Amino acid sequence: MQPSILMRLLMLVAFIGLLFSGCTPRQAPLTGEPVSQTPPPLASETLPPTLPLVVTITPTPTRTRVPTATLAPIPEIALMDGDSYFSIDGRQQLFFSRNVAAWYLTDFNTLMKWSGEAGTKVVRIQLDNLVAGGNGYTNTGEVDEAWARNWDGVFDQAEKNGVQVLVVFSSWVPWSDPGFGGWAANPMNQKNGGPAATPYELLTKDSDTQNLWLEWVKTLVTRWQGRRNIFAWEIFSEVNLITGATQTPGVEFIERTAAVIRKNDSQHRPVTASMAHFEEWTRFYNSDAVDFINIHPYPLSAQLDRTIIADVHYWLENYDKSVIIGESGLNAESPEKYPPNAEIGVRHAVWAGVVSGSANARSLYWEDGFGIYFQTLSWSFLEKYQHLELPAYRFIEDVDFAGFEPLDIRFPPGTQVWGAAVGNETSAIGWLRDANCEPPDWNLQPVISGQTVSIVVPGSTPTWQVDFYSTQNGTDIVSSTTATRQGSSITISLPDFTDDIAFKMFTQPGSQTGPAASEAAPTTTDLIAGDWSGTIFSETHNFSALVELSIQPGCTLDQVCGMVTTPEMACQGNIVLKEIDGGTFVFLEEDITGAESCVSGGIERLELQADGTLAYAFNLTLPGGERFISNGVLERQ
Repeated sequence: MQPSILMRLLMLVAFIGLLFSGCTPRQAPLTGEPVSQTPPPLASETLPPTLPLVVTITPTPTRTRVPTATLAPIPEIALMDGDSYFSIDGRQQLFFSRNVAAWYLTDFNTLMKWSGEAGTKVVRIQLDNLVAGGNGYTNTGEVDEAWARNWDGVFDQAEKNGVQVLVVFSSWVPWSDPGFGGWAANPMNQKNGGPAATPYELLTKDSDTQNLWLEWVKTLVTRWQGRRNIFAWEIFSEVNLITGATQTPGVEFIERTAAVIRKNDSQHRPVTASMAHFEEWTRFYNSDAVDFINIHPYPLSAQLDRTIIADVHYWLENYDKSVIIGESGLNAESPEKYPPNAEIGVRHAVWAGVVSGSANARSLYWEDGFGIYFQTLSWSFLEKYQHLELPAYRFIEDVDFAGFEPLDIRFPPGTQVWGAAVGNETSAIGWLRDANCEPPDWNLQPVISGQTVSIVVPGSTPTWQVDFYSTQNGTDIVSSTTATRQGSSITISLPDFTDDIAFKMFTQPGSQTGPAASEAAPTTTDLIAGDWSGTIFSETHNFSALVELSIQPGCTLDQVCGMVTTPEMACQGNIVLKEIDGGTFVFLEEDITGAESCVSGGIERLELQADGTLAYAFNLTLPGGERFISNGVLERQ
């Protein structure tokens, strides 16, 4: 989610908006060593008093090469119909990406080098980043040739480092009015000799503004479609922030632009666009113009790892498309306000992306490049994160993600761990961390000990090998164990660890599968009949409630099998058996009565555990898209 658009706007984009007005630093050629330059002073009196006034630029520092991942040639990347993950050189893999930005073209030498060293395969570049010299078009819609040549050099630099480019034709900044500088300096603005009286004309079918925009996009696609390292085309970043934008004209604009791109790209690369997530245009996400969904999480809570996992699960469940993290941050306001231990939260977010079901991970905003625009941060801030994803890259380097989807992890009451996993019938990967390591302090316990988790894994293979890995390097196996399926889940005991730990699971060779591998699957509720009670917790542990279940014996599919009650919320109603999947019983809540917050439609998944307890998972999605997820363990009364 992205609840603080204006915060991010005021702290960064308003500042960059001034650069649109002509205060663009002189550019150095994209060769040789970075140079030290001082841009013209900004008109500080036009800035809000809270903005960081940057009047000097820290030169790119000299760096000592560190041990790196093996650099690879430009990979072949494709998105096949129905796949959640992109195929990289013929194998479905998760990729790492970055949002690069710079003061000078020479800065990209370092940023691309870091990307290649750390295993990043894709950089997301917004073409209206002022480093190249403007928006890229004249007031009559022609491509600014000097601007285009500058980006040619940046794309070349990416290719030298084995990195592909997600081309973003525009952000919303030049098309938002009033007050942030972008629209005032936009060449398409009538005040600058262009055709547009308002930004909204970009969305108006057959307007001069839209026609010029489409021709400009066509020219750029034609220019760059022959390049080996174009990953995909992003039509627009956060299209719903165009002044006056609404769903119908916004989606139609995206669809017209997508048609132009597909007609002129002989390589038929994927096309996407993105929205700021304070609203959800269902027609936008369902449109054929959007080949994959591009999300931008910036949680007010700074719980970026939890937000990534919850958001990716939501988009995967509600739209039949691959999901990537386009950009993200601990906040949408300013990295200058990060607390001292924020690096832990950022690192956790990278690992969360790996196990979320997203096709990519990292894709940070401030840490990847935009932090350079803050005087108190600049290069020293970016350096902290230059190889952040390298351990995670090494961890997944040999993993085939074909058929991977998010797996349900069940945590017992009083758990000290939290995390997520993805996998299929034969293999899975996961990541778990200290559950108490939360913002703003991210305090860590000295050691996490004696913990177990249950993972719901598809298929019926009974015996699994589990290897636990150090997240410090992603390659060292710190412990191994075997685990046996109980119904649809596998309970694993965790080794002692501090901070976080990753794991890989795979079926053991020769392990028997099919119905003979376990007891006959139940067909009635006899296995779980009786009265049950326990506390359930929301995903973020900011909500808990006592749940009581009464389940009748001998109940079969589509019958009312008992009652659910939440005494603290004064809710109660019937539960109808909808499915028995191995040892998992799936119930639908119906006829729920009580307080105003008590609604029907919730899905309960129940599974008897080896210790006699009942694992409980609840999922409810309201018509407006709001989603509630809770988990817990119930005991027989």
